[in-house]
Amino acid sequence: MKASLWIGCLALTASAVCLPARAAEQPAPPLERLVNQAVADYTAKLQDATRELQATRDRIAAEKKPLLDRIRELEDRAVALEAQVSTQEARQAENEDKRQRLLKDGALLAKNTAYQNTLAMDALKNAASGLLPGEVEPLGTAIATLQQRIESERNSGGAGAAEISRFLLERVNQQLGGYSVEGKALVAGKNVMVPGRFVYLGPEVFFGSSDQTVFGTVRTREGSTYSMTYDVPGWDRSRAAGLFAKAEGTAALDASGGKALRLQETEGTVWQHIKRGGVVAFLIIGVGLLALGIALHKLWELRQLRLDSPLEVKGVLEEFFSANPEQARAAVSRLTGSTAGLFAAGLRCLGKPKDVLEEQLYAYTLQQRLHFERRLPLLAVIATAAPLMGLLGTVMGMVKTFALITVFGTGNAAKLSSGISEVLVTTELGLAVAIPALVAHGFLSHRIQKKLSLLEQYAVEFLAAASEARKEESEVGSHQA
Repeated sequence: MKASLWIGCLALTASAVCLPARAAEQPAPPLERLVNQAVADYTAKLQDATRELQATRDRIAAEKKPLLDRIRELEDRAVALEAQVSTQEARQAENEDKRQRLLKDGALLAKNTAYQNTLAMDALKNAASGLLPGEVEPLGTAIATLQQRIESERNSGGAGAAEISRFLLERVNQQLGGYSVEGKALVAGKNVMVPGRFVYLGPEVFFGSSDQTVFGTVRTREGSTYSMTYDVPGWDRSRAAGLFAKAEGTAALDASGGKALRLQETEGTVWQHIKRGGVVAFLIIGVGLLALGIALHKLWELRQLRLDSPLEVKGVLEEFFSANPEQARAAVSRLTGSTAGLFAAGLRCLGKPKDVLEEQLYAYTLQQRLHFERRLPLLAVIATAAPLMGLLGTVMGMVKTFALITVFGTGNAAKLSSGISEVLVTTELGLAVAIPALVAHGFLSHRIQKKLSLLEQYAVEFLAAASEARKEESEVGSHQA
């Protein structure tokens, strides 16, 4: 309506504006006529606008209902879709929870499987390292196959672990019941490979040759893949043969688990012990034998150095210078050993000047000292040099040990045993030679020095008695004159 009024006003204004111009051209119509015409135009236009507005309203009304129906349909569909989305989101969240739980369960299962496989692998390695002598050949292939299988399926399943468990259980049952297998073994001391049969009774292993000449317990030597058979003293061979032939007999069990046998094997003989020391050990033994020979010889010489007691010598001296020469020789003959030699030397120079007699007695005692003290310095040198030779062997053994460590590393002690043995054996032998040599040298030096000092004492007493006798003779001669 407002639009129609605005249109009418505009029409009247236009008519009023245009009226003067037309009046100039034509005579001015009456005002009423103009107003009627304007009203007629306005009414016509208003009717047209009204009809157009009504048509528009009818068209809008006709189109509004389908649109509202479509909107309601779409709203219902949106609500349904929202419900479906909510359902799907809830289902997706539930599925995600299930997936997370399954992932956790799968990770836990994989962890448990890996742990079981690790335990199975460790058990298999322990079983492989603890194989008894003679079991490597029959069981080594099976263990290697199981190791490859468990490595291939370490994180994929537990079938390999179950197979290892069955294998180990069967082996335990077999060990508890005892069993025997064919094989070959080395004979200790002969290093001869002989065929025969291994009999397993728990941790103990026995071997019997096919010709029934070799029966004994079996041990594996470190660093060797072959089994070594050791003879068991006191094991009846007839019953031992039955154990291998009929699985019935007497077995020689070692309560120490083989430690006593290994200890006995490490002891060896004296010759083997010396050989461990190498060349230096033989040199020390040679020097020790030389020292032993010198000590025995000096002991024998010490027995030859016989001296009479001081009382006997005193009595002889009193009789010697108070009698004639024949009686003096008879008195000297009662003496023994070096004492008799000393008095005989003095008797030969008895009528000579004092200086000559003194020199003769000194020469005799010096001769005895040189004779009985000879080779004693060599014994002292041996007592000093033997530890140094042992030290030399120690250094050589250490050099050898370091060379072996460079080649083999420190993991294998058996490879280092030769160098370590050389280090210890040479030191031991050096001290074993030096200590007795030092004791022998001290004992012999003391005994010889003691007897030679006593001999020198007898020489001084002889010289003093001779001087006293000459003094008495000179006094008697002066009285007679």
